[in-house]
Amino acid sequence: MLKSVKKIHLILIVLGTIYITASIFHTNLWFDETFSVSLASHSFSEIWSITANDVHPPLYYWMLRVLYLIFGTNILVYRIFSMLGIALFASLGYTHIRKDLGEKAGLAFSFLAFFLPIMCIYANEIRMYSWTMVFVTLAFIYAYRILKTSTNRNWCLFTLFSLASAYTHYYGLLAVGIINVVLFVTLCLAKQIKQIKIFLIAASIQILLYLPWLIILLKQMDDLKKGFWVELIFPKTLIQIMSFQFGGDLATASVIHTNIAFMIAIVLYLYIGCRIWKMKKSNEKKWAVWAIGLYLAVIAFAFILSLKTPILFARYLFTITGLFIFALSYILAKEEKKSIVILIAGIMIALSVYNNLALIKANYAASNMKQIDYLAEEIQPNDIIVYSNIGIGSVIATHFTDHEQYFYNVDNWDAVGAFKAYAPQMTTVADLSFLNDYQGRIWLIDSENFDFYNSAFKNDAYSFKSSEIFLTAYQNYRYNLILIVR
Repeated sequence: MLKSVKKIHLILIVLGTIYITASIFHTNLWFDETFSVSLASHSFSEIWSITANDVHPPLYYWMLRVLYLIFGTNILVYRIFSMLGIALFASLGYTHIRKDLGEKAGLAFSFLAFFLPIMCIYANEIRMYSWTMVFVTLAFIYAYRILKTSTNRNWCLFTLFSLASAYTHYYGLLAVGIINVVLFVTLCLAKQIKQIKIFLIAASIQILLYLPWLIILLKQMDDLKKGFWVELIFPKTLIQIMSFQFGGDLATASVIHTNIAFMIAIVLYLYIGCRIWKMKKSNEKKWAVWAIGLYLAVIAFAFILSLKTPILFARYLFTITGLFIFALSYILAKEEKKSIVILIAGIMIALSVYNNLALIKANYAASNMKQIDYLAEEIQPNDIIVYSNIGIGSVIATHFTDHEQYFYNVDNWDAVGAFKAYAPQMTTVADLSFLNDYQGRIWLIDSENFDFYNSAFKNDAYSFKSSEIFLTAYQNYRYNLILIVR
């Protein structure tokens, strides 16, 4: 029986990996992904300095840099790398959770790693979220193992994954910060003097190795006080936070889809609360409580910080999803009513398949690359490109690295240092005076209603030649490619 469960588990990991891979073979990009792709082409030291002007730590971009050195700029490789983060995370159910909490919990963990509805979406993203989730979950697991069996190996791995989390995403830093505090308090309450001394050494190593970036973090926090794009809008923010794990892409999910996910989330959270309340006391129950407690603590702490500067955003919760899955896996493993387990599994599969089919339809739509193909065919070697929308402009900058182009920062975004990721092909400018001495063809990347063209180029200095509008299914981006001559 034991061998058959192991075989089923391994088959699940193989099939689950194939499942989350189904929608990733495309070269479409949206703004955040272009930043990752472009930054990977810079040196390790440049990544450090450019990222210092952004709102994320550098480790993920360094990982992409390694891929760049091996494969060059390869969007498919970068996307597969994100998928492999999810696959590795799912394999923890077999390599770690199964050994710590039992076969059923390990199987449930791997199942949720593939079929929690949000997972297939972030297997696609060329961003740091999947790998932060891996690091945070491993830090939690090794904190758990330290309290069961304190070994040098467990302490070293706990320290390593805590640092990796902190250097990959600030929600990762927040999560492992809380995990470290909980671990320390637990050791103090248990009066484990020897382990407390080891903890202090491990904590000192973490602080010492994070200190170089901590200085930059303090500067970034000061910059955030001037304003950040995240907004707290109630009840919208609350609905997104609660439904995130079960809904679709925040940018494209319908209101109906989000509301259904919200209702399912409420029922599932109530179920988790009731099951924890009814469980008999056990060490594993304690850790299930702590896992969900840490998950909620990160959200609560982010909310408190957001009262000063909003940083609470549903997408960032993906970095701590492993804590949620850890708790739910144990609860499902202890559920005596198979009908409830089947019902929850069925709902997860249904929502996940819906998301994945929507992804496949959007990601492989024929319209997605038409604007790139059109511009590649029409652009001439000495043409320049100008845009005032960095969202669509960044996509052009990433695909057309051999053409001189300019981002007109008309809204005065305080991110000029971060936009150096798109150098050398893109230069950020505060006005259009660079065109005063220019003679030749200019491609404007504009909106459908010609806002940029009408406001700055509809005058005698420029002659209009052509315009083509493109709508993409991927992220619902809209491009108007206008050719003018000065």
